[in-house]
Amino acid sequence: MRSDKKKEPIGAGPGGASIIEGEITKRLDHMFFPKSVALIGASDVPGKWGFMILTDIIGGDYSGMLYPVNPKKETILGLPCYARVQDIPDEVDLAVISVPAKFVPAALKDCAEKNIHAAVVVTSGFREVGAEGRKLEDEIITIAREGGISFVGPNTMGIVSKPGQVVALGAPVFPSEGDVALISQSGNVGIQFIQWCTDKDVGINYFAGVGNEAVLSAKDYLTYFAQREDVKTIAMYMEGVSGGREFMQTAKKVTQQKPVIVLKSGRSAKGSQAASSHTGAMAGSYATCRSMFRQCGVVEVDSPVELINVSAAMSCLPIPRSNRVGVVTFGGGWGVITADACERSGLELPNLPPSVIQEIDGLLPEFWNRSNPVDLVGESGENVLKVLEVVAKWEEVDAIIALGLVGVLSLVENFVACQKRIAGTPVSLELKSTLIKERIKQENRVFAEVVRLQNEVKKPIINVTLGASDVKTLVKTPYGKALCLTSPEEATNVLSYMSGYSRYLASLKPEKRSAA
Repeated sequence: MRSDKKKEPIGAGPGGASIIEGEITKRLDHMFFPKSVALIGASDVPGKWGFMILTDIIGGDYSGMLYPVNPKKETILGLPCYARVQDIPDEVDLAVISVPAKFVPAALKDCAEKNIHAAVVVTSGFREVGAEGRKLEDEIITIAREGGISFVGPNTMGIVSKPGQVVALGAPVFPSEGDVALISQSGNVGIQFIQWCTDKDVGINYFAGVGNEAVLSAKDYLTYFAQREDVKTIAMYMEGVSGGREFMQTAKKVTQQKPVIVLKSGRSAKGSQAASSHTGAMAGSYATCRSMFRQCGVVEVDSPVELINVSAAMSCLPIPRSNRVGVVTFGGGWGVITADACERSGLELPNLPPSVIQEIDGLLPEFWNRSNPVDLVGESGENVLKVLEVVAKWEEVDAIIALGLVGVLSLVENFVACQKRIAGTPVSLELKSTLIKERIKQENRVFAEVVRLQNEVKKPIINVTLGASDVKTLVKTPYGKALCLTSPEEATNVLSYMSGYSRYLASLKPEKRSAA
């Protein structure tokens, strides 16, 4: 199972030397793809951290060997329980530690004796609480260095690896598989982000709640996830940047391979103070961080919603070659709103050339507006998709926003509810079911055709739904995933970030660019 038997000193996150890339990969493979897990501090008492983490590992369909460790129990949840990790008869790839802070040093020493090289230290009460906590954190860093242990935390909500079937969290959230890896300096923010993404069908393949970054820092996870083919986009929530120069060097390499999207908090004086008391993070100058992100090609967003939307978009859509956008809208008013939003977001709306106007003339009534945004004047059916194809194949635009082609399921509900109020109108559950099934069938076909067209023209096509709750953010089709957002502003914001990333890639000298 394990090839790295020899214990080697490793650097601590905030102040220590970097771990070489090969060693990071080896040790984080033990963490995210463990064949065996020991939970030190396991419990059968609902509400205890050791209970929540254990039930999450089991509920997350972990298929490896699971060993609860608790000196007061012989069995927990039907599993044999061990007094100490050394009593486990087999090798252990990953230790998850959930004991009070004062017992963590002894637990890590036991892990070192057991030859365990990867751990998740969930426990809080370290650097984030003051001088005594910092002293205790320094102690466990020394133990880890001497014992050859790489650990997440302390003060973390845990980790997730969907490909490795590991959900070792202190909260019952279970993400779906996808193309995004999430790195978060706040466990609660990370958990909430996972839940929101799950609700929107945005899959999270990996999650690392980095906590205090005592040994492993954000740059280490960046290095690891950059190498994984099952990660298309890396999303990060950051309160501070430890080892700024090393982070910058790592991020610059990674962003040449795949997008890195960051939500940076602690921008204000009060926010910076809150970050320090939360994870012990030193937020530093926000202006410095912002400049660093720009130089590294990191895409910095302004809100959790943008973090989700941009991460979802960059995980499945082509990166646009420019900021020129074509808009197709079910209603003229939404086109006007979108035109304003494009200007605010730094996007251009080229005028329609005669050749494109001529093609659309054959598809829409003669009173259509003959401009970009293209008003479909309430048309529906096959011609709508044909108009979208004309605009998508237009060489003067590199991205498309499609407004109102999907998202009318709520209108079907309203239609049936209205009929119920009219005396003598035949209303039945069968009618409602038939209408909804037909509409779902139509919308699924629209999504499929949008993705097929997107693959053909290699331009991002963003759908904006008429019904905010009708459609998930990512919709699976036979041709790939379609992106569906809830407002024109969301769509223009996403394209603005994507076109900014495109400009960064274009600015790199060819010899310095890594293969995407």
